[in-house]
Formats: sequence, C-alpha cells, structure tokens
Amino acid sequence: MRGLKFAAGLAVAVLLHFGGASLWSGFFLILDLFLVLTLFNALDGDLTAGMLGGLAAGLVTDALTGGLFGLHGFADTILGYGAAFASQRIAIQRATGVLLFFLLAATLQQAITMSLNLLLTPAPTLPAYFNILAKVLLTGVAGLAVFAARRRALRLGQVWRRNRRARLR
Repeated sequence: MRGLKFAAGLAVAVLLHFGGASLWSGFFLILDLFLVLTLFNALDGDLTAGMLGGLAAGLVTDALTGGLFGLHGFADTILGYGAAFASQRIAIQRATGVLLFFLLAATLQQAITMSLNLLLTPAPTLPAYFNILAKVLLTGVAGLAVFAARRRALRLGQVWRRNRRARLR
C-alpha cells in the first residue's frame, strides 16, 4: 500500500512538473516537487523507504530535466535516507519545524548537486544565485503547504469517522 501511495504521488509530481514546464520552461529551476515527495515519503522514519523513494524520485527528476543522469538520484537518495533518520530522532509536527526541515533539505540538495556537478562535468554550469534562493524558498513553502493540506485532510477524516460512529449507535 505504501508503494502505491508513493507511485501515485510520483505520478502527480510528474503531471505537475509537466504542467509547470508547459507554462514556463524554467519551472524546475525554481521548484522541485520531487524533493517534496521524497521528504514526505521519509517523514515516517522508514530508512529503506526514504532511501528508495529518494532514488526513484531523483532518477525521474534526472530523466525529465536533462543534464547529468544520476545527479538528482544520488542527492535525493542521500536526502531521503537522512530525512528518515532525522524523523526517527526528531518529532517534526509544527509548521515552523516543517518549514525549516524542507528549507534545510532543499539547501542540502542544492549543495550536493552543485558539488557533484563541479566534480563530474568538464565544463560545469552552475545555476544563478536567484534560482538557488528561489528553489530553496519555494520548495520549503510547497512542503509546508502539502504538510498543512495533509494534516487538514487527516483531521477531516477523523471528524467524519467520529460522526459516522455516532450515527450508527
């Protein structure tokens, strides 16, 4: 069931990526929906699921955005494992903590991908500072928005179940 949820999330991220790229060709330069999916997959603390989810999301990112194949796959694998490890040790439930979590992960992803790009390509091209800052901020805000929507949906589900039980009695 968990794998199906991740696959559905990956499909939604791909559709949103295509939708954003059709509106503006530089969409991926300022928002990484696949990183948001990777981090949400890792938030429950399962190390293997976080690592494999990061690998899958990163490779899909590499396939869709071009460039050096495996760059985001490697970075998202590290971040998926690290996020799952951190969520085992830290309770991340408040909005400020979630925002900080996503901002830190987006910053680390940018540092890893730029470092690998500098090490592995003969003529590396680094993104502009504005794009780096925008990607970190927008990925953090997108993660916070998805977290808030998920929390609201879970609360509405609990209210619905409680009301349904009360009607059955």
